[in-house]
Amino acid sequence: MIDIRPVLFVIGLFGITSGPLLMLCALVDLASDNPDWQVFALSAVITVGFGGLLSTATWTGSIRLTLRQGFLLTVLSWAVMSFIGAIPLYLSSLPISFAGAFFEAMSGFTTTGSTVIVGLDGMPPGLLLWRGLMQWVGGLGVIALGIVLLPFLRISGMQLFRLESSDVSEKATARLVVLIRQIGLLYLAITMVGIFSLLALGATPMDAVVHAFTAVSTGGFSTHDASAGFFDRPSQAALLVMMITGALTFPLLLLVFHGRPDVLWRDEQIRFYLLLIASIVSIIVLWRVAMTDADLVDAAWGTLFNVVSVITTTGYASENYLEWGPFPETAFLLFTLIGGCTGSTSGGIKPYRLLVLGRALRGQLQTRIHPHRMTRVLYNGRIVDDEVVRSVFAFLGMLLAALVLFTAAVSACGVDPITAFSGVMQALANVGPGVGPIIGPAGNFATMPEPALWILSAAMLLGRLEVVAVLVVISPAFWRL
Repeated sequence: MIDIRPVLFVIGLFGITSGPLLMLCALVDLASDNPDWQVFALSAVITVGFGGLLSTATWTGSIRLTLRQGFLLTVLSWAVMSFIGAIPLYLSSLPISFAGAFFEAMSGFTTTGSTVIVGLDGMPPGLLLWRGLMQWVGGLGVIALGIVLLPFLRISGMQLFRLESSDVSEKATARLVVLIRQIGLLYLAITMVGIFSLLALGATPMDAVVHAFTAVSTGGFSTHDASAGFFDRPSQAALLVMMITGALTFPLLLLVFHGRPDVLWRDEQIRFYLLLIASIVSIIVLWRVAMTDADLVDAAWGTLFNVVSVITTTGYASENYLEWGPFPETAFLLFTLIGGCTGSTSGGIKPYRLLVLGRALRGQLQTRIHPHRMTRVLYNGRIVDDEVVRSVFAFLGMLLAALVLFTAAVSACGVDPITAFSGVMQALANVGPGVGPIIGPAGNFATMPEPALWILSAAMLLGRLEVVAVLVVISPAFWRL
């Protein structure tokens, strides 16, 4: 039987560390004379008390996680943190059910950005800050997940980056823990630059802080119902830079900070990703100018911002891109699943998997034409093991199966097929807005049935943890001796 005490000990630490963040939100509400400060203070007491008791009761003298314990910790971390995040939302003055509060918190910590809250412009400042903090903390956790835990667990082809993570850590300090610390400082520095940039461009302190939090984390929560459409173009440009930065590989960004900017363009994944964004933007802009009366400059800026927002899985909207016409609407639906680079804060399939998939399929075609020819899949000049290729195909197959099953489940809750399909797709990719009048960029998830919210919450968790981690933990074989 698996020993869950080390896992519960770490979970308890999460509860303890969430206390100061909740108290910060309490102080913000107290300073603005909002009674919700009591909710945050009570939530802090509950989570710190529970976390302290749990850590004390499960302390074994050391923390050494096995592979199975690593799987369990990965899944429980996001589930428990989402439960903690839901407490102040549910107890606050918001008219929200616990299903809605949990959905909102899961959307926050997985950096998805879907919301059930209407009336953000008049929302208490403590709650606005809490939503931003959930995504900012979640983004940092996603980076650690992508460069340390998932490669260690050998999930979904992520073992391809196990050696790369080690190489970067050796160049930085020869220890992985120092790599994480340095990336955390870089993450903080990028956030601070974002805050001061938005302040200099005229944003209020709350708008600047929350949007820097949710842009760098590619989360997409906003302080306004109009999302990024509330801001002028210079402020949107600052958000655009933060979104792209958050979607790039942080270990490589760390090398850029140390004076090696060339590593970005030499990385196949980043090069492919940036070229893909440029291609999608160019095609949609040309279509809009040719098929509608859209102004070239307006079409170019609106398309660039919203394509970057969706493909980085941030989910801001500067305008309702579903009104641009059938082709852009279809395009936005199709590239929802792509996501950002490995080792970033983004969700989605990841560009490196598309590269491996394309080259593996090309190799299969070549062997059909030349049966005796040996083909190899290369990535960044290295031969990709067959195990990695199989893992990528398995991940994509399981993602497709999850998309079908979750869509059927949401439809069974009374949701129309288009809304169900796009809702599940964006949840699995951790994007935020879906397609259609209900959950599109001009809508939200407030009218979704509670059972559908629980299902979509599970889909967000499944997508964030690369599908396999969750399936492993819920399998009966995992719990056997």
